[in-house]
Amino acid sequence: MELLQLRYFLAAAEYQHMTRAAEHLQIAQPALSQAIHRLETELGMPLFERKSRSIVLNDAGQLLQKRLLPIIDALDRIPQELQEFRSQTAHTIHLRILAASALITNRIIAYRALRPDVNFQFYQADTQAPYDLCVSAVRADRKEDKSPEDMVMLEEDLYLAVPANSPFGRKESIRLSEVKNAGFICLAGSRPIRQISNSYFAEAGISPRVIFESDTTESVRNLIAAGIGVGFWPQYSWGPLPGDFGPAAPGSPVKVLPITGQLCRRQIILKCSPEGKENPVIMDFCRFLVEHAHWE
Repeated sequence: MELLQLRYFLAAAEYQHMTRAAEHLQIAQPALSQAIHRLETELGMPLFERKSRSIVLNDAGQLLQKRLLPIIDALDRIPQELQEFRSQTAHTIHLRILAASALITNRIIAYRALRPDVNFQFYQADTQAPYDLCVSAVRADRKEDKSPEDMVMLEEDLYLAVPANSPFGRKESIRLSEVKNAGFICLAGSRPIRQISNSYFAEAGISPRVIFESDTTESVRNLIAAGIGVGFWPQYSWGPLPGDFGPAAPGSPVKVLPITGQLCRRQIILKCSPEGKENPVIMDFCRFLVEHAHWE
């Protein structure tokens, strides 16, 4: 059976008149009659009862019509569904977040308020899954760590958060060598900020005593903010600094100190896939991130 034959059959069944069905199909009436005859021959049974100028479906024809209508309807919907799928795919950003996850989530919410038609699928692990846009981080003083095509979303200092009630809490700045025996709280080793932190430790000639590490920024941030240990705290991307910058706010368990003796500064960078660079939706989101790189 050919699809065209089946469409001709349904038209004849609807109009119950060969001439009117042929006019609807914009074909010659003999061509329609021949197509119906070939279909009946292939099926080995008649589908219509001929009554002078009109035709009426017999039992076999009614069964065939019942089976065909949902099939043809589904086939007719395919072009629209494909267009909708294409549009949805073009408006879905596959986002890999390796750094600044809290800030990026905040910016996604703001962007969606402007572009509710754009969807996001994001991953927070360095997997092999394909992505349109990857958010990562590199040391600000190492140009070799990033590609010339990478976009810098923001540049920020890395401070050291210390318990306010510890001897470190009385300081206005600190060297990493001063906290070599302190308990560090940090992200797991696969995250860029951990790799950046390790490079600073190596430069300071110390091996940190890690007392807690996690895959989630929120856990690390909360434990540091609770004054349980010390840890790096980015200037912008983790949200507002705990307490006031400098002296700890009254009752705050943590104080954030600038690090001296080393340039502890990182860049949050945006890496687009080749396909992402050709997608105007993805590039618009990148521009939005660069132009609105801070918490609002």
